[in-house]
Amino acid sequence: MRKKIGIITGSGPEAGIDLWQKILYENKLYLKDKFNGDLDAPNITIFSIPNLGLSMELEKNYDIVWETLKQGIIEICKYVDYFVIACNTLNLYASKIESIGYKDKFLSTLDVVNEYIEENNLKKIAIIAALPILQMKEYSVFKPLYENFDVELPKDFLKVHNLIYEVKKRGGKDTKVIEEFKKIVINLDSKEIFLACTELPLINYKTNNKNLIDVTELLAKKLVQKSFK
Repeated sequence: MRKKIGIITGSGPEAGIDLWQKILYENKLYLKDKFNGDLDAPNITIFSIPNLGLSMELEKNYDIVWETLKQGIIEICKYVDYFVIACNTLNLYASKIESIGYKDKFLSTLDVVNEYIEENNLKKIAIIAALPILQMKEYSVFKPLYENFDVELPKDFLKVHNLIYEVKKRGGKDTKVIEEFKKIVINLDSKEIFLACTELPLINYKTNNKNLIDVTELLAKKLVQKSFK
């Protein structure tokens, strides 16, 4: 019997929808000719919690965000075998999730990024993300990676952070949003760029010159694989 999947979202809610769609897509790819329709779709439970949006200013909201997230985790784990958090910033709480007994059910963004780097033998990468991640301090889930690998970051952290707010408000098809994102990508030297904020893959921009790696897509693929084990 297939394992059940959980998504915790809310920062932002559109990112949860995006992850859900990508799980459905990856599920079809995984099953190939064996996919026959609705009955072959994965069992997914989604919790969308608006207060998780406070994670955009995580340093001053750390405790309240954790309490909110913890209650969501405890509740969703009643229904699922594995869960993810559709927000890279919130994955910072991985150690706390382990401390309350849900390590084996949780798949983190750091896990899938490290796996991708190893599988593709990458030597240098760039990360575009929200301010708490880019600062690479105690509130960054990718701090261990930054300390042990060649990681390039955008020069203007606040510009990226404000762009993410604009995606939340205007959407990824907004012309100004696309242009600002394009500038950030072009100014990075690295060819391998991880989009480590769930709003960034929503931006309608592609380039042949650089590999924009969607962390949400990596999560979706891994979740589908785990659901069959």
